[in-house]
Amino acid sequence: MQSFYPAINSNRESISSYYAPAPSPVLFNGNPVADGAAVQEIFVHQMPTAVYEVQSYDCQIINPAYPTTTPAGPKPQSEMGVKDMSILILVSGYVRYGEDPDKPQRGFSETFVLVPNPSSDKARGRKEWLIQSQNFRLVV
Repeated sequence: MQSFYPAINSNRESISSYYAPAPSPVLFNGNPVADGAAVQEIFVHQMPTAVYEVQSYDCQIINPAYPTTTPAGPKPQSEMGVKDMSILILVSGYVRYGEDPDKPQRGFSETFVLVPNPSSDKARGRKEWLIQSQNFRLVV
């Protein structure tokens, strides 16, 4: 998540790379979005510039034995490692839409479920964790 918000702020063309390839539930203020590519499309073509300022993160393990699948098939339980789990992340902070620094900030809360990326490769820029589910809400 430490690179997700900077990507939204300044590298929107990379947003889809943060999402799991399977269709995942994504909600923006109660509106469903199909997948990571659709999220990227919204941020690239519909959203004004935005600056996200994260105030807090809270993380909890959901499934300590997430069934990671590799190109050869599911990993056997005996080969599961530290990163073979799913994680719930709660984020809160402020966002300012538009380029005017005098525009007011709005509070937001966001919930993510992250799963391990079976094809992660830092050298090739492949993320270690992917967003399986996301729910974003502006706070009134």
